Amino acid sequence: MMTVDYGIERDLRAIPAEKELLHFKLLRAVGKATDDNVPQRTIAQMLGVQQPEVSRILKKLRLNPSARERSPREVMLEHAAGHISHEQMMRELLHWDYTFGHIAQDDPIGESYVRGTWDQIERAGDLLTDDDRHALFEGTADQRAQANAL
Repeated sequence: MMTVDYGIERDLRAIPAEKELLHFKLLRAVGKATDDNVPQRTIAQMLGVQQPEVSRILKKLRLNPSARERSPREVMLEHAAGHISHEQMMRELLHWDYTFGHIAQDDPIGESYVRGTWDQIERAGDLLTDDDRHALFEGTADQRAQANAL
């Protein structure tokens, strides 16, 4: 396997993070414009897309309203993209008021899992190191214990 210069690797790994961050920015901008009663056709013109694309973006927001809010995943992506330091990422994630996934109460057979923000930590992939995961697991032990007691 060929060794890649750290700077090149960092730059290449930042691109998918930047892409996902840009998607969050797009969702929020379209949502805000719609909230401010800007017509979809106008939004489409400003974005350089067709109106049906704006409609699809709004549908994504309706299906996932939490996309309007900052999330732990966004913090991890900001670090991966080089916007914030590792220390800033960990500080914010350690102080996050996490929600925890659970089976939907109105699901009689227990097949509908409602995700919480902690799930984003569990599914972070290579956005977090094993040391990061360990620190977050230890740093949120009380919060997770309280959630499990409910």
